[in-house]
Amino acid sequence: MAQNANSLAKRQVSCAAQVANSTLTAMLDSSGYKKRFDELLGRRAPQFISSLVSLINADGALMQAWAEAPQTVIQAALRAASYDLPIDPGLGFAYILGFNNKKRTDDGRDYYRHEAAFVIGYKGMKQLAMRTGCYARLNVTDVREGELRHYNRLTEDLDIAFIEDEEEREKLPIIGWAGYFRLVNGMEKTIYMSRAQIEAHEKRNRKGKYMGKGWRDYFDAMAEKTVYRRLIGKNGLMSIDYQRAADPAALAAAQAIASGQFDDEDRVQSSVEAEATESPEPAQEIPADSTAEPLPEEVPPPVEDDFFAGTQ
Repeated sequence: MAQNANSLAKRQVSCAAQVANSTLTAMLDSSGYKKRFDELLGRRAPQFISSLVSLINADGALMQAWAEAPQTVIQAALRAASYDLPIDPGLGFAYILGFNNKKRTDDGRDYYRHEAAFVIGYKGMKQLAMRTGCYARLNVTDVREGELRHYNRLTEDLDIAFIEDEEEREKLPIIGWAGYFRLVNGMEKTIYMSRAQIEAHEKRNRKGKYMGKGWRDYFDAMAEKTVYRRLIGKNGLMSIDYQRAADPAALAAAQAIASGQFDDEDRVQSSVEAEATESPEPAQEIPADSTAEPLPEEVPPPVEDDFFAGTQ
């Protein structure tokens, strides 16, 4: 009987994959999205679309978004494609997340719809910055207990004695994160943020009452991303000469980071967290203070994309 149940489950998964694949293909052909993917990715477009289908089938929330608002899934995928970032969540460059979005009808009634949004990972943020050709070095690392000797915020003097034994180092708690870049012209910048500063930053920028799922499940990665944002945002891409030399699409993405703008991450994560903590009814999964705006109907070209919109 267990074998029959497993076979049935496999057939159901296979059917769901076939449905997602067929409906995605139909939408791409009918809406002209396929041409846009081809323009952005060239010969890699079929592989990217195949990855998107696999992602939809593997993620329940994304599958719901596909059922209720398929255009938002494709729009999120186009944003990833416009920056040439892989969407495999295991790689950590970019994510397409399903979440429950609060919307309002013309007569003022609130309702909820599952949608999708693009969220960049810290690896993707670093890659976009490096593509500009402005940076000779760019990195963020965690700092373990006992490693930090001295940090002066004014002079940026940072003294860290990293523990060489990696196994022993991994056993120690993380007390903060350090970031460093050197531009090709020799300009350097160093920052350090303690765990307390990161926690305060998360709480200050929280859209709802609860810590977002991304922060709760991947705190260290989110902390690195925050340091990247602050490091690049306050000091990166200041030379006109670099701006003229850089690839326009890569430059636009890096400038979006450098201006301190955010992506859709905060509203997505607070909405997902609300689903898990507040509401017993599926139709009431978002608290009243989570008011995500709907995604745009069309995706702008890479040089104008503002998916980092938000506040530092």
